Amino acid sequence: MSVSLWQRASGGDPIRCQVAVVGGGITGVSAALELEARGVDAVVLESRAIGAGASGRNAGFLMRGAADNYAQAAEQWGRERARELWKWTEDNLADLVAMGVDGLPSFEYRPSCLVAADAEEESQLRTSAAMLAEDGFDVSLIEHGSAAPPPEDPVWRAGGSCLGLVNPGDAVCNPSELMAHLAAQLRAVRVLAGVEVATIEFGGGSGVRLATSRGVVHADRVLVCTNAWVGRLLADVAAIIEPNRGQMLAVRPEDPRDARLAYAYYLDHGSEYVRPGPGGTVVFGGARKHHAADERCADEEPTQTVQDHLERMVAKHVTPRYEVVARWAGVMGFSRDELPVVGPVAPGEHVWVCAGFTGHGMSLAHRTARHAVSAMLDDGPNPFPLERFLPATE
Repeated sequence: MSVSLWQRASGGDPIRCQVAVVGGGITGVSAALELEARGVDAVVLESRAIGAGASGRNAGFLMRGAADNYAQAAEQWGRERARELWKWTEDNLADLVAMGVDGLPSFEYRPSCLVAADAEEESQLRTSAAMLAEDGFDVSLIEHGSAAPPPEDPVWRAGGSCLGLVNPGDAVCNPSELMAHLAAQLRAVRVLAGVEVATIEFGGGSGVRLATSRGVVHADRVLVCTNAWVGRLLADVAAIIEPNRGQMLAVRPEDPRDARLAYAYYLDHGSEYVRPGPGGTVVFGGARKHHAADERCADEEPTQTVQDHLERMVAKHVTPRYEVVARWAGVMGFSRDELPVVGPVAPGEHVWVCAGFTGHGMSLAHRTARHAVSAMLDDGPNPFPLERFLPATE
């Protein structure tokens, strides 16, 4: 989308607020909830509809963790950082439950299960389970011959899966339903859907000026929560957070028994995932790493190549006999170190970003956004500072 010269100048009197939140996905709505709780005069500017982007297009996993497994995360970020992040995702789910999402028709506590694709991943999952237990997390391993999974589960029935790491406290939901629930709790914050932001300009002592398709918005501060699209408004962040497409497929097995998955699964180092869906469907996603060059884009249309790959997953893990119910795609924001990015964008402290969830927005964004507001307004703690990407200064 783009905004014409005429649209930028239209709209009558300028809109004024203390904080303008750009983006109405789970990050922006969660930030707005925090701003409203603080009594801040805020406006949410969303180019389409609430949850129209990746927040309404993901698999609906509310799971612990933010990498393919705990051992890999500890190697990548350090043991203490991994422990903090796993606890952060547990708290993210608890925060959402405190907002009443566990009362939604689609919400279900369903353990997630990371399944080993090969001997190397099996070793990592055994190490991960031991480390998680040492760090105080509830975890278990399942494998044929010991604590075997339910025999009717198609992922295990054929015997191809040998080991799984189970996160028992996880959940699944319809992410669009969750978004509608969160947005409905906003009372004082103005939510302006169908409003495209063209430019963000720091106006010195007068705050920030946003040129939009509805006219001009003046704000004391701006929090940009557009995730994959953040680089379009903030050029300084474009090299830190890049768009990546994620594709999904929903099928209905010919035999209803083939939809009886016991867990929400992560497969092949988390690059592929599958869960039971509504109405006897099974939802598949991923395969991005096998087509990484093509999927490093901001196009929301599914492709034949990846959809064919997902259908091969259906045949391998569930059944070769099924009806395709839906195909879709969403665009995620991947950060350079695969952790969220929160902080001010130069100059000054007036324009902030909260984005870069690298495919784990449902597990990270609600809590992260509310802490971003605290960091922006109160100089509160910021576990994911943007400044980590900036050159060190003497």
